[in-house]
Amino acid sequence: MRRAAALIIFMLVPLAVLAIPGGAAAFAQSAAKPAHRGAIEAGHHLFNSQCAHCHGEDAGADDPYYNLPQLLSDKDDRFFFATVGNGIPDKGMPPWKAILKHRDMVNLLAYLRSLEREQGLIEDQPSH
Repeated sequence: MRRAAALIIFMLVPLAVLAIPGGAAAFAQSAAKPAHRGAIEAGHHLFNSQCAHCHGEDAGADDPYYNLPQLLSDKDDRFFFATVGNGIPDKGMPPWKAILKHRDMVNLLAYLRSLEREQGLIEDQPSH
């Protein structure tokens, strides 16, 4: 039963992400392209005020499940937007799509991707 529910969620999440205003444009923000410093700083502030109580200040939770730079390093942006937007209720994470503006989610992602770079989890890709 859980496997079937997980499969349904996995199949529906991309559709839900596209329903987020500007969701498709957000996919252009990739792990390979560093974000603007202002977006990173705004995301850092928002993260520490809204997310740190579970994920640790500066996203440094000891548990790898809650340590977002480690968790997200092999995930694409769509995963992030879907997870933040819809939450993970069985893990206690509420859906944030009605609370955070799209720009807030973009800034959060920019901050987390910057941490991945700082920790050597991802590298910038050369421009073509």
